[in-house]
Amino acid sequence: MLTVDTVQDIQDIARGAVVLGTGGGGDPYVGELFLRAQIAQGRFAKVITSDEVADDAFVLSIAGIGAPSVMVENLVSEIMLQKLLKRCEEYYGRSVDALISAEIGGINSMFPLALSAISGIPVVDADGVGRAIPRIEMTNFSIDGCKATPAVLMDESGNIVMIEAVDDRTAEDICRVVTGVLGAAVFGALYPMTGKEMKACAVHRTLTQAFGIGRCIRESRESSGEIFANLIDYLNSWDDRLATILFDGKIVDVSHETRDGWHWGKVVLNGLSDSSDEFTVEIQNEFIVARHNGRTVTVVPDLISILDRESGEPLTGEMLTYGQRVKVLGYAADPILRRPESLEVLGPRAFGLSEDFSAIETLVSAPA
Repeated sequence: MLTVDTVQDIQDIARGAVVLGTGGGGDPYVGELFLRAQIAQGRFAKVITSDEVADDAFVLSIAGIGAPSVMVENLVSEIMLQKLLKRCEEYYGRSVDALISAEIGGINSMFPLALSAISGIPVVDADGVGRAIPRIEMTNFSIDGCKATPAVLMDESGNIVMIEAVDDRTAEDICRVVTGVLGAAVFGALYPMTGKEMKACAVHRTLTQAFGIGRCIRESRESSGEIFANLIDYLNSWDDRLATILFDGKIVDVSHETRDGWHWGKVVLNGLSDSSDEFTVEIQNEFIVARHNGRTVTVVPDLISILDRESGEPLTGEMLTYGQRVKVLGYAADPILRRPESLEVLGPRAFGLSEDFSAIETLVSAPA
């Protein structure tokens, strides 16, 4: 068991979670602030490996649901998290043995750690997808048959909604409507599962990966300054998944729109010395497709991250503004997300794109 007991640990995990958030999932800074306050009071989040969870244990995901641009405006409430846990244990009829992130990317990496710090319940070093995703049915929990409901949603005013849906696509529709009514941001307890089910369908060691990414950026910044070379080396060493810098340039146009509880947008970059060299990234809560001079170079479920080119600080979609000088990172998704059954629900066509999935390894090696 690992105890997260320093502010630096929390900051490293949060920074890594933004990289894995692929522009979405909300800024973990809100959760980071909450955890820093808990550490100041001597209360620490605990992290355990999947192997430390008993097969008959009760595992539950705690997640924020809604538009990231709204979620970052709401501070985490200790009282609300405690009420949510108490109501869940009443509803499910048993105590929660372990928490798990529905998605490691963005703010949802922080909420289980926050609840762990105030409840003592450990967080599993794993999550449901290995990145951020915009819809409930896109986690590997759901793809492998572990349903999101029965679920409990709660807003900061104390309104509670129980959901039992026939499938996770319907659960997503219901949650989206409820979230809209309750102000576009709620907390939810989803994917109730046994320890055995969690071991079978989770993407493992993702908290460790987020921690490693954040630490790599920080230590590189403090020492050699070779931030991107070190980050690429770290990511490439992780299960032989390819990582590469897709583009180095400046933002010349960016659009943001919050519509139907989603963040939509598009970022346009030009080369630093060649304004005719164009790179675009489309946003649907997360960065979903990157194109260089019109040719796709990375597409979901592979990961796209945008980082400040000087500090290496990863940026969420809401942080992007005109004039920023950035580097765009492409990173192969966990192999579990590239299976045919996974691509049916989180491949390009699931996001409305008119193209099939092609791996980043193929796209970046193709002739321009």
